[in-house]
Amino acid sequence: MRSATVTKTAISRAIAAWKESGLKVGGMEITKDGTIRITAAMDDSAPVAQRGGPKQWPTR
Repeated sequence: MRSATVTKTAISRAIAAWKESGLKVGGMEITKDGTIRITAAMDDSAPVAQRGGPKQWPTR
């Protein structure tokens, strides 16, 4: 069985559609059957909540 032919135009359209949805491209995979898979990039600018210790409940 032959591999599906994926064209530069098809890849460009998939990436353009991905970006139009407001997502950043993190990676891309093209399978033997011609499927184009795009994964989102991780956003490093988002702050990570860090726990300093146990939660302090307010006093009455």
